[in-house]
Amino acid sequence: MNTAHRTPPPRAHVLIAVKELRRAKTRLAGRLAPDERTDLVLAMLADTLAAARAASSVGRITVITPDPRVVALGREYGADWLPDPRTPVDDPLNTVLRAAAEHPDSAVDHTALVALQGDLPCLRGDELDSALTAAASHPRSIVVDHHGTGTAALIVADLAAGLDPRFGPDSAARHLGSGATALTGHWPGLRLDVDTAEDLDAAAALGPGSATARQLRRIDWNRTSAATLKFT
Repeated sequence: MNTAHRTPPPRAHVLIAVKELRRAKTRLAGRLAPDERTDLVLAMLADTLAAARAASSVGRITVITPDPRVVALGREYGADWLPDPRTPVDDPLNTVLRAAAEHPDSAVDHTALVALQGDLPCLRGDELDSALTAAASHPRSIVVDHHGTGTAALIVADLAAGLDPRFGPDSAARHLGSGATALTGHWPGLRLDVDTAEDLDAAAALGPGSATARQLRRIDWNRTSAATLKFT
């Protein structure tokens, strides 16, 4: 196959922001006890980190968090750590991502920045590589989540464009309104972030990574109610 004119994927620095574990996944509180939610968050993060590490186009991973358990897990997968600024702001997620992107060494030896969700248990490294290849043609782009309203990944292939994160409710529309391009591609694992019981059902049906699969067996998660989703 002639690849002489194919645009290579950018060498990416992946940023993953994770809040304190005791505050994570509260929408699963009706089905899981606090310690089960904590273990699930760590398991999904482990699978996300493993997939990002397996992606050939990812050169560096940085976890931004105030939680020491997340720091320790990140180090197991070779991730760097930046402390959460812990400043009292109304928009903490976008604030910490913006600060991480503007850190002096964030762009050193890298040609792209990726703000990636940390709850992608079905993510595969080849999906992330494919998305980064698609993103190389756009200054700033997003991977819309499986609901069609959220953002699973924000990718900046032209560092001059700036990350400009706009995560939160209806983040896909907000990112698109700020000039980002929505990438098209069949990346079901990359699009499947988990916030609700229905999301977790869908992840169980799609096939999560080993850490999440172990945790689902441990808590005896009911796979029979798995949601049927249309992935694009």
